[in-house]
Amino acid sequence: MRTATTPSADAMWTAFLARDRRWDGRFVAGVRTTGIFCRPTCTCRKPLRRNVRFFASPAAAARAGFRPCKRCRPELAGGASEADRRLAARALTLMRGAPGERWPVRRLARALAMSPSAFARHFRAGAKTTPARALARLRLERAQALLARGERVLDVALEVGFGSGSAFARAWRRQHGVAPARSVPRPIRRRQA
Repeated sequence: MRTATTPSADAMWTAFLARDRRWDGRFVAGVRTTGIFCRPTCTCRKPLRRNVRFFASPAAAARAGFRPCKRCRPELAGGASEADRRLAARALTLMRGAPGERWPVRRLARALAMSPSAFARHFRAGAKTTPARALARLRLERAQALLARGERVLDVALEVGFGSGSAFARAWRRQHGVAPARSVPRPIRRRQA
């Protein structure tokens, strides 16, 4: 059964063929004819699609009777466990619920009954980013929606949780390549006849 966070078999096959490093740790591929499972980045000769099964983790592949590849050592890849993904999803839900609030790692960790260092480690494994970057991305998504409604740039910056208009403008420029004001469609002014 696929969840919202599980990639499709076609996406995993494409990543496996391309040896795409971005997918390393997100799944392993088991080859029925050899009984071996590999990372997506393994340099081994690629099998036929019909002989490949995908697993969310090395442990799941091992439970299904596959053994790890000696070339790419998928059992050492780590990757995110289901618990890490659930923890990251819960933390992102907290951040989405109040994007304008400051969410230091200590506060998120306390809300999820964890130590700050354990929370940061598990969040990074589950979300593939740091809590600070995830919050910045959520704030910019919220800001984009507010700017599209015609809100003033400074009001948007303060509402989504940036301490100043200049901090918001820097983050926006890093993400979009232009200043926030240039991203907003301007109203058409008609000339008086």
